[in-house]
Amino acid sequence: MQTTTLGELFLDPGFFSIFLAILITVANIVIGVSILPADQRKIRYKLHRNVFFSVLGCYIYFLWSNHQNGTNSKINYIVLLYISLIVPLSRKYNVTAHAIISSVGLVLLALVATLQMG
Repeated sequence: MQTTTLGELFLDPGFFSIFLAILITVANIVIGVSILPADQRKIRYKLHRNVFFSVLGCYIYFLWSNHQNGTNSKINYIVLLYISLIVPLSRKYNVTAHAIISSVGLVLLALVATLQMG
């Protein structure tokens, strides 16, 4: 969908959901960094996991709203696989690698938002 004004862009449910997913991902990265002290790990890990699921929910809603318009591309589904498989699996290897892979996921979300609305 081609938008001509900023108001039209934010009224598009697909853009709003991907924008919300990007903002929640940034918050989740901050939560993940705050988990590093061992005394807060158990409490904040549950929050980190639940916020991750809300990112997935926003992105799935983005895919669903684009499916209604018939504008999903293969890269949208590749990013979904990356976020839903690679990011959770990376936490088992190394905390630093998980942070880097999650940040790449954030960049991919921004790329999808740019390509979709461009």
